Amino acid sequence: MRNPNTEQFWDKKNLCEERKLSRSPIFIDKNHIVASYFDGLNGKLLNIGVGHGALENLLVKKMLGIKFFGIDISKGAINKINNIVKGKYVIANAQKIPFDDNLFDFVVELDVLEHLQREESIESLEEVRRVIKGRGIFIISVPLNESNKDKNLNRHLLAFDEHTILQLLRDSGFEILKTKKLYAFRNYYLIKSFLAKLFKIKKPNLIIVFCRKK
Repeated sequence: MRNPNTEQFWDKKNLCEERKLSRSPIFIDKNHIVASYFDGLNGKLLNIGVGHGALENLLVKKMLGIKFFGIDISKGAINKINNIVKGKYVIANAQKIPFDDNLFDFVVELDVLEHLQREESIESLEEVRRVIKGRGIFIISVPLNESNKDKNLNRHLLAFDEHTILQLLRDSGFEILKTKKLYAFRNYYLIKSFLAKLFKIKKPNLIIVFCRKK
């Protein structure tokens, strides 16, 4: 079956949803959590699925010694990021990364894996292992506990729970360092997330996993 997540679909989706995402508390929190990991660090960072460049915008403001690289299936996304943050960005998919072996100190793949078919997801993680340096850091996020409506609307082809994504990463040659689970709330995000975690009144909607290449 052909993957419906085409360049044309993502050109349109990125254009239509940029403003919506920029106001989404869980999207903002996710990017701030990932960006904070890089405080005081330097090296080469590859972002698989740069999208609107939200992460790059946060990192460049921190004046870190990070060299930016990125890929995206969307030509529109690559054209935009090239005009925003200095780096090397190319049109490519997650299953065939056009960079050399053992090049990157860090690789980030946020909310991408769910858009791939099972075999494609394995290929993507194999590519991450190929391009990342030994003991390099890999940060990935995927949605959890999605409704069928959300899956269909966003063309998600894979569904994960915490166990399945962690096992997939271990099987792909990564050591799990830590995880962070986030909750989707439109209003009063921080206090509602705190209460949801404390009293277990809602299942998490997204997981961020920090890994190291074995």
